[in-house]
Amino acid sequence: MNKKDISLQVYTTRNFKPFTDVLNFISHSGITNIELFGLETINLNNFKKYINNYKLTCKSSHVSFESLIDTSDIIKRAKSLGIQNIIVPAPPKKGNNFEDQFSLDEEEWVSFGKQLSSYISPFEDSGLTLGYHNHSFEFKPLPSGKLPIQCIMEHNDKLKFEIDLGWTIAGGANPITWIDQYSDKIIACHLKDFFDENKDMLNHANQSAVGDGFINWRELLNSIRKTNCKLFILEHDDPVDYKNYILKSIKNLEEL
Repeated sequence: MNKKDISLQVYTTRNFKPFTDVLNFISHSGITNIELFGLETINLNNFKKYINNYKLTCKSSHVSFESLIDTSDIIKRAKSLGIQNIIVPAPPKKGNNFEDQFSLDEEEWVSFGKQLSSYISPFEDSGLTLGYHNHSFEFKPLPSGKLPIQCIMEHNDKLKFEIDLGWTIAGGANPITWIDQYSDKIIACHLKDFFDENKDMLNHANQSAVGDGFINWRELLNSIRKTNCKLFILEHDDPVDYKNYILKSIKNLEEL
């Protein structure tokens, strides 16, 4: 895999400061594109200055579902940074724990999917895409046998998909099945790996550099390259050493 095709979700580096040093390292690693999170709250002027200084592009961003209510502001912010793809990474906030957001019954999943799809038109009209990013929970069958990911994606052909390949596996699914199922929807993917498939994959300590874990990346990348996927994005939810994670992941991917 060519280094220029590898992006990084900066959620990976959120616990490391100062941010300018992080961006400087990312730029010197050879990565040229980052994926943002929290577009709805960042200081646009500062962030624009940072990415220009470090010669980085930002083609996609995660935003909260709740922020879509102010659609025009999200679109304006995206356009100011050259962002083309807006990605919602979870249902609305609920409960005290992150996992609580995914504790929905089938009716609630369907309702969420319909609400998400209802926002597509203004993004499309502005030349942007709106999509969803999965975690593991969307691949846990509901009592009917239907999967939450199906409840989300079935309402509008124009709803895009950023498939997190690692989380899909953590949910007990075969990612190739869902790459094939949503080949027309996939515009980006997250590359996430795990040391041991027999240990808890929701434990962030089990996440490895991409290529250091058990996932067959050659097979998955060969499959996803048959889709419209344009962004191949590294993500680790809580690395001890983000520099080592990035450099090892790049090295392993370049050798594929």
